[in-house]
Amino acid sequence: MAKCKKCPDCPPVGAPEYMTTYGDMMTLLVTFFVLLISFSSTQAAKFNSAAGSLKGALGVLSAQGTYIKQPSLPYTKVGKGYHDKEMKKIIQETKNMTEKSGINEMVKVTQSKDQIHYNISNPMMFDIGKAEIKDVGKPILDQVVKILSKTSYEVRIEGHTDNIPIHTKKYRNNWELSFARALSVTQYFISKGISAQRFQVIGYGEYRPIASNSTRAGRALNRRVEIFINLKSEVTKNAEGQSVLQSLINNKE
Repeated sequence: MAKCKKCPDCPPVGAPEYMTTYGDMMTLLVTFFVLLISFSSTQAAKFNSAAGSLKGALGVLSAQGTYIKQPSLPYTKVGKGYHDKEMKKIIQETKNMTEKSGINEMVKVTQSKDQIHYNISNPMMFDIGKAEIKDVGKPILDQVVKILSKTSYEVRIEGHTDNIPIHTKKYRNNWELSFARALSVTQYFISKGISAQRFQVIGYGEYRPIASNSTRAGRALNRRVEIFINLKSEVTKNAEGQSVLQSLINNKE
C-alpha cells in the first residue's frame, strides 16, 4: 500500500499580521498631520471645520455638515506688509509735498513702530481765534485720509494753544478753542468716510506746551494740532448704537 503524502500547511487566512500595526501607524500619521495643519491657523472657524471632518472620518463623531461662516477680520490683518509699504509711501508723499510747498517747518510727520505722528502748526489750519479749517490745510489732511482709509487703526487728535488768553463770543478760553479745532479736524475725516468710532478728541489748551511761551517763536510752536495714529490698536465697527463722539458732532451741527 502506497504511503500517504503529508498535506502542506495552508497559508494563513487574511492579511499578514504586520499590516495591522502598519495600518494603525498610517492612521496616526494622517491624524497628526491633519491636526498640525488645523492648529497652524488661528481662525476658529477653520479649526472647527477641520476637527469635525477628522472626527467624522475616524468614526469618533458623525460630521454635522453644518456650514460655518468665516469670521470677517480687519483687512489690515491680511497683507499687513503691503499696507505698511503703502503708509510709508503716503508719508513720503506728504514730506515731499511740504518741502515743495515750503511748509515743512509747519508740518512734521514722524513714524515709529507704534504710531504715526502729525504735528501741524495752527496757521496752516486755522485763522486766529477760529476753528474752521482753511483750504490751504486740507491737502495735508487728505494725505492722512489716505492712510486712515486703508486701515482701521485708532486715532487721537489733540488741539493745543499758546498761553495768551482768549475770550470771544464763541470760545470763552483757550481750552474750548483747542478742543473745537481738534473736533473740526475730526469732522473733516468723518466727512471723508472714516468711522467716528475710531477717534479720540482732546483739547489741551495751553497746558501741554512743547516750547517756551515767552518768545514769539515758542508760542508759534505751541499753537498746533497733533494727530496720532495708533499702529497697535484697531477698531472693529460696532453696528449697535451710536458713538458718543458721533452724538457730540451731530449735536454741534
